Amino acid sequence: MLTVPTVSLVHERSSQQRFLVVGDTKFPLFSEDFDRLGLRAEKVRECEDGTLSRYVERPLRADPSIRPSDVFFGCPEDFTSITGRWHWNCQRLANRVHPDVLVAGWLWRPDAGTPPQPFRNEAPHGIEDIHYEVRYDSVFLDRMYGPGGLSSALAGASYPGNPADQPSLPFPAGPPLTGGRPTTVTLNSWILPGNSPGIHGELNSWHVNNTGGLFSRHFVGRGPAPQGWVNPFDSDTGAYFPFHPYHPDGRTPLATGDYVLLRGPLWEDQWHGEPKDVLDPWDTPPTRHHAWLEMHPIDWVVKIREPGPNLRTSTLRTALCTPGTSGDQLDWGDAIRPDFPRSTPTRRIEVRNVRQLDDARNGMINPSSVRTLTTQVHPDHVDVAVSVAPTGSAQGRYKGCWIVEWREIDNRDRLWVDDQLPAGAQEFADSDAWQWTTDPKPFHGALLHRSSRADGMHQHYFLGATQTLQVADDDVLFACVLLDPDAPPDEVMLQWRTTDWLHRAFWGVDRLPWGTPGTADRRFLGALPPSGEWVRLEVPAQAVGLGSKEVNGMAFTLWGGTASWDYAGAWSPVPQSKILRAKVSPATVVEGRRTVKVLAHDTGDAAPVAGRVLLDGDDIAATNTSFTQTYDPDIYVFTVRCPGYPEASAELRVREQPKPPPDRAST
Repeated sequence: MLTVPTVSLVHERSSQQRFLVVGDTKFPLFSEDFDRLGLRAEKVRECEDGTLSRYVERPLRADPSIRPSDVFFGCPEDFTSITGRWHWNCQRLANRVHPDVLVAGWLWRPDAGTPPQPFRNEAPHGIEDIHYEVRYDSVFLDRMYGPGGLSSALAGASYPGNPADQPSLPFPAGPPLTGGRPTTVTLNSWILPGNSPGIHGELNSWHVNNTGGLFSRHFVGRGPAPQGWVNPFDSDTGAYFPFHPYHPDGRTPLATGDYVLLRGPLWEDQWHGEPKDVLDPWDTPPTRHHAWLEMHPIDWVVKIREPGPNLRTSTLRTALCTPGTSGDQLDWGDAIRPDFPRSTPTRRIEVRNVRQLDDARNGMINPSSVRTLTTQVHPDHVDVAVSVAPTGSAQGRYKGCWIVEWREIDNRDRLWVDDQLPAGAQEFADSDAWQWTTDPKPFHGALLHRSSRADGMHQHYFLGATQTLQVADDDVLFACVLLDPDAPPDEVMLQWRTTDWLHRAFWGVDRLPWGTPGTADRRFLGALPPSGEWVRLEVPAQAVGLGSKEVNGMAFTLWGGTASWDYAGAWSPVPQSKILRAKVSPATVVEGRRTVKVLAHDTGDAAPVAGRVLLDGDDIAATNTSFTQTYDPDIYVFTVRCPGYPEASAELRVREQPKPPPDRAST
C-alpha cells in the first residue's frame, strides 16, 4: 500500500511506530494514545516503507506532562465572599462526557457577534481563557467515530446532563436501535439542541496569584504553574498555559478559517441558571438536555492542511421544540450552500450527495408532531424545511441535521466519458471487466465504472469511438479516480489512443512496462493520490504527445488493487486578454477607518494580476490584498497599475455614519 486515506491508522512494514494520518500530516501514536483515545488496533493499516515520508510529522499532544484536563476538573467549588465572587476557573467533573477525544474542523465565527478566532477572553483583572470555535468536519468525525471508525471511545458514552441530575442521554444518536439505545455515532451525536454545527473549545488559564478587585470577579490563585507551562501574554503575567495558545506548534499563528485538530475532554454545558428553572422548551422532560457540547479545557490544538473540495462537506442542524403541548406550529427552513471558495475562478461547486439524519435518541423527535420535513436538491445548493406542531399531549419536537457533499467542476471541461462511453466505442478488458455501478456514490452523473480487484496488470479500455476527442496543443486531459482504501493499487495509468496507444501517464510505482520512461508514452506524474476520496488526475496534452491530435480510445489501467473511475475528458485554458478588470471589495463602506481590497483580474482567464493600487497618485497597497485607511463621505477612485496591462480604475463609495434619532421629550 503506497497511499493511505485521510483519517487512518498506519504503520510502515519494517517499523512498529504507528501514526494517525489526517490530510498532509502524520501524528505519532503511543500506547497511551491508543488507551486514552479508544483507538482500535485492528484498524491499523500496513503500508510500504517510504509511504509516510511525504507527510508532515506533528505531535498529538503538548510537551508538558501535565495537561489542562489533569488540573481543570474536580477543583473546589466557587464561592462568594465580602469582596465578590471567587472562581477556580475549573469544570465540574460530573458534567464530563468523555476524558479524551479528537475533533477536526475549521476555526470559524458562528455568527456576526463572534470575534475572530482564537479569542482571548480577557477582563481588566486577567485572562480567563482562550476560545476556539470550530465548525465540524463531518468526514473526520465519521471516519474516526462513526460506523467502523478508528475509535470505539464514544460508543458507550453518555451526556450526564448539566446539572447532572437529569436522565443521561446516549452519545450515539443513530440507528440501528438495540434495546432502545442508539448504537451509531453520527453528526447528531455532537450537536445538542443548544449547539451550532460546531464545538466550542476553551483553554483555561492557570492563575498563579489571586486576581480581581473589590466587588469584581476574582480568580483563585493556584500557586506555581505546572512544569513546562508558559506565560505568553504581557497583559497578564500571572496566566499560564501548556503551550502558546495562538501558535502552539511554533509555526504560523492560528487564524479564523484554519483547519485544526483539537484534542481534549468533552464537557456538557447549558444555560447558567438555576437547576429548577426551565430556560428553554428543550429544557423539559423527557430530557432536559437543552445544552451544548464543549471541549473544555482543550489539551492541544494544531493546524493542518484542509481537505480538498471533493472531500468537503457543509452541515446544517435544526432543533425545533414548541413551548408547550398546545399552541401554534413552528416552521423553519434554510438553504445549504458551499461554505468554502472555489479553488480557481474557472471552477464551480456543485452538490454531489445529500444525507439527512434524524436524531434517534429519546426525546429528540416526536414523530407524530412533524408536519413537514423536506429536502430539495438544486445544482448549487440544497433547500431544507421542517414544521412541527404540538399534539395536545406532547410538545412538537424535531432535531436532525443535513450533510451536503460537494464536487468541483471546471467550466472549461469538455466531458467525453461519464455515464456511458462516447458513440461508436467498443469495450475491451485485460484481467478486468467493464463494471458500471452506483456504488460508491459517483463523482458525477448516475454511474461510474469500476476496475476489478486483481494482482498485477489489469485494465478496461475502449477504442474506435466515432465521437472522438479533439485535443489542442495547450489542452489538459483529465479523469476522476477514487482509489479503494482497502485495496489501493501500486500504480495508476491513463492511456489514450490515436492511431496507436503511445500516449501514457502514470502515478505511483513504475511497474507497468510499456513505453520508454520519461517520454510521452510513459510519463511519470507523481505519487499516488490519497485513497478513499475522489481525485481529479490532470495531464497536459503535450506531456503525452497529444497536442493537435484526435483521440478515439482510452484505457484505465492499474497494477494491483482496485479503483473507481468517472468524469473524463479535456479542457482548454482560456487565453489572457491583457485587459484588467478592477473592483473594490466591499464597494460601499461607512465613513471612518475601514479595510478594503482592490481586486485585479485578467478579463480573459480571470486570473488574479499582481500590481499596485494608487490613490491621488500615492502608492497605498498591492492589488488583491487588504489595506486600511480613514475615509470621509465621498467617492474614491483608485488607479490600478499592473505590468503588461493598461491602467484600470475602481470606485469606492463612502457613506455618512447614520445619525441617531432626535431625543423626544417624555410625556
